[in-house]
Amino acid sequence: MVNYQYLSVILQNIFFALIVFFALIHSCLILFIPRFRHTNNIFILNICLSLISISVYFSVFFVMLYFDVLRILAIDTCGIVFYIYNIASVTTPFSFLTFTIHRFCSIVYQGKPFFKSRRWAVICIGIQRIIELILAIPYLFAGSRVSIASLDISFD
Repeated sequence: MVNYQYLSVILQNIFFALIVFFALIHSCLILFIPRFRHTNNIFILNICLSLISISVYFSVFFVMLYFDVLRILAIDTCGIVFYIYNIASVTTPFSFLTFTIHRFCSIVYQGKPFFKSRRWAVICIGIQRIIELILAIPYLFAGSRVSIASLDISFD
């Protein structure tokens, strides 16, 4: 009989590997071809790095959740796991939001060269990362007890 949980973990990891592969290809094109080093492509690179980071995190998380649930949900690591889980959950939407704010400012303030510079792009991305870290802080101090029964995991 086919174990559908095991099959879903394999399919999820294949999907995450494809995301990492295509994001790495796109990132390498931006990094190594000089004509692609435009300010807007810095934000595309930020989105690619976000996709790579969440793909790696969630592939490890789901494999550990399937194979070694007691270690990943242990009391000493539970807060950190869910802190990083929260950061991984919001990093791609925040990357798109940061790109949108950059585009908005560069259109509204088109007479000001600062909003078209790489310095502005780095400031936007830095603020994005800081906000992600700050918004996830409550997960570090929240109760670290997780009910394994609520995760619908069976031990066979």
